[in-house]
Amino acid sequence: MTQIPEESGNPSAPPRNLRLPWSIAAGTALVILVGITLGVRAASRQNHTALAQARKVVGVIPVKETLYRAEHRYVGALLAWNESKLGPQFVSGYLTEVRCRPGAVVRKGEPLAIIEPEMAKSRSIASQKQAEALKSQLWALARESERIQGLEKKGIISVNDAERKLAGVQSEQAKLEAAQAQMASSDLEVQDTIQRAPFDGEIANRYLDPGAFVHPGDFILEVVDRSKIRCSTDAPEEDHPFLEVGRSVHLRLLANSRDLDAKISRVSPAADPSTRTIHFEVDLDNKDLSISVGTTAEMLILESGGRRVIQIPSSAAKVEGHRATLFVIEGDRARKKVLPFLGEREGLLFLSPDLPQGSLVVLDGRNQLEDGDQVIARPATGSTPEAGVQP
Repeated sequence: MTQIPEESGNPSAPPRNLRLPWSIAAGTALVILVGITLGVRAASRQNHTALAQARKVVGVIPVKETLYRAEHRYVGALLAWNESKLGPQFVSGYLTEVRCRPGAVVRKGEPLAIIEPEMAKSRSIASQKQAEALKSQLWALARESERIQGLEKKGIISVNDAERKLAGVQSEQAKLEAAQAQMASSDLEVQDTIQRAPFDGEIANRYLDPGAFVHPGDFILEVVDRSKIRCSTDAPEEDHPFLEVGRSVHLRLLANSRDLDAKISRVSPAADPSTRTIHFEVDLDNKDLSISVGTTAEMLILESGGRRVIQIPSSAAKVEGHRATLFVIEGDRARKKVLPFLGEREGLLFLSPDLPQGSLVVLDGRNQLEDGDQVIARPATGSTPEAGVQP
């Protein structure tokens, strides 16, 4: 007989074959609900404003007015008022004697170096003897010419003979003059073998020692006169308005860290065509010989008077040539401004006073700005350098 299965004790419980689908459906609904919740939460925190349209936080500082004097700095060379390099100009030969070394004090006309003088002296003596012989011969011919002219007047000899004799005298006269010129040239050669001090001064350099063979144009010694110094330099042609004779110049001598005040002594009337610079010099009294020549000096020229300008930190603007680009706060926006650049000193830029005092200039965050960006302005962090007005 077929047995009928017994029914469960809980008549309200669903059949086992329906429990699994209901469990899957409930889990799926729970997962969907959690996903929707997380999506809503993430959407509520999302920034729907584009970064380009967002307000940018920047640090600002107020513009200050000050008195500014433009300064012009140059580097000059300290040179002797008189300097000379000694060497032969006409003769060649072995250097037989050099009587001084660098630092020696010499007097004008003092013999300093000698080049073997024997050959020059012998040529000078030969020229002198030749001139003496020609002079004696010329004297004899002149006496003979006088006698012939007297005979020609008496009709004893012809006119042609008298003229030939006179031509002979003139020829000997020309030879004598040539011999005298050669003798003078020989005398110059003799003098050229002895190098003498051209002025009172000191020996700066010794280039050759005895035994060296020298040619015309070679240098043996250098003599300098340091009693008066000239500071020589060149300035760009655009600085010409500041280069006036008599304008005050402050100098710092790098060799001994000495500060001096002087005045411009001379300015070249023309610019160098290759460098487009103008040469000028400042004279310095050096009777105590405390300044060495060939050293360097820093030169500073300040603009006369002064002018009102605005000052900002150098990091608040971009400088290109004579223009400075910066951002100024107008309301809640940053506006790009271009102002004439006048100078820079001690971390500060000095600009044309085209902005009213107190205008807010962007210092922090300037590189991220474009003209017209909306900003949130806050005081810039850090201290602003201060620069005193040059006296």
